[in-house]
Amino acid sequence: MEKYFPKAEKDVALNAYSTFRIGGKARYLIRVSDKEELEEAVKKSWELKIPFYILGGGSNTLISDKGFDGLVIIFKKQKPDVFVEEKGDFGTIETDASTPLSFLVGHLDGFTGLEWAIGIPGTLAGAINGNAGAFDESIADSIESVEVLEAGKEIKKKELSKKECGFDYRTSIFKSNPRLVILSARLKLKKGDKEKIKEKIKENLEKRRDHPPGFSLGSVFKNYYGEVDQAIVKKYPQIKNFQEKKGFVPAGFLIEECGLKGTRIGDAEISSRHANFIVNLEKAKSENVLKLMNLIKKEVKKKFLIDLEEEIQIFSP
Repeated sequence: MEKYFPKAEKDVALNAYSTFRIGGKARYLIRVSDKEELEEAVKKSWELKIPFYILGGGSNTLISDKGFDGLVIIFKKQKPDVFVEEKGDFGTIETDASTPLSFLVGHLDGFTGLEWAIGIPGTLAGAINGNAGAFDESIADSIESVEVLEAGKEIKKKELSKKECGFDYRTSIFKSNPRLVILSARLKLKKGDKEKIKEKIKENLEKRRDHPPGFSLGSVFKNYYGEVDQAIVKKYPQIKNFQEKKGFVPAGFLIEECGLKGTRIGDAEISSRHANFIVNLEKAKSENVLKLMNLIKKEVKKKFLIDLEEEIQIFSP
C-alpha cells in the first residue's frame, strides 16, 4: 500500500464521512480530486486485489461499526467543474461524479429539472446510484449518459446511455453492480424562467423544513408501490387515498401506524417527527440502526402484509 498509495491514511474513522455520524475505521483511506486520479486508484486496487469502496457524500450509506479492512476512496474536488453547452431550449451539462447536488442546483442558473434536489447533501454519483429524487422527480429524468469504469479481467472505460443505466424507483444498475464505478455524467436540462425556478427551489426548501433535524440518512425505506390486501385497505382507508392520489403508500405512514415513532435502541431513534427517518441522537451504533430497521420490517409485515425495502445502502465488511 505504501508503495502504490503513498498518500494513504491508516486506521481512519469513517463516521466523520457520513451524515449519520456512524461508522468504524477504514484500514486505509485516500482522497482523489479528479476522475483521472479515481480511475488510477481503482485500477491499481483491482490489480493488487485490494478491496476498495468509493464513498461520496455519505448521505445515503449506513457504514458498519466493524469498519472496512481495505481501501476507502474519497472522491472530492475543491471546486467542481461543470461544462454547459446550450442547444435551443435545452442545455447539456457535463460534470464529475463527485459534484454535489447542491452545487448543481445553485450554479445551473436558468435551467429547470433539478429543483427537487435542493437541500440534499449527496453527490451526483450517489444520486445516480440510487436514482435519488423527491417531489415526484428523480435524477433519472435528467440523465443523458454516464461515464463509468467497468472492472473485470481488465478495467474498461465506457459510456452508458440512460436506458443502459437501468433506472427504476430508487435504484439503478450501479446499485447492484459494484464493479461499475461512476466517473462522470451528462445531463440534459430544459431552459426555464429564472424567477419561477427560484420560487420552486424556495417552495421545496420549505417542504424540507418538516424533516427531522440531526444526524440521519434521510428516508430509510422506499415507499410501497405494490398491491395491498383489500381487507387491510378496508380497515385503513387512507391507503386507498394514497394509492389514488400518489400512486404509492408512504413508508412513513405504515411505520407510524405500527406505533413505532419515537422507538429507541441505544442512541438510534425512529424519529417522532417523521417515522421513515432514523436519527442518531449522539452515539448510535450501526447495530442499533439495523435492529430498528428489522423491527420496522417485522411490524409492517405483521400489520399490513407488506415487505418494506431499504432505500439506504448498507456498507458492511
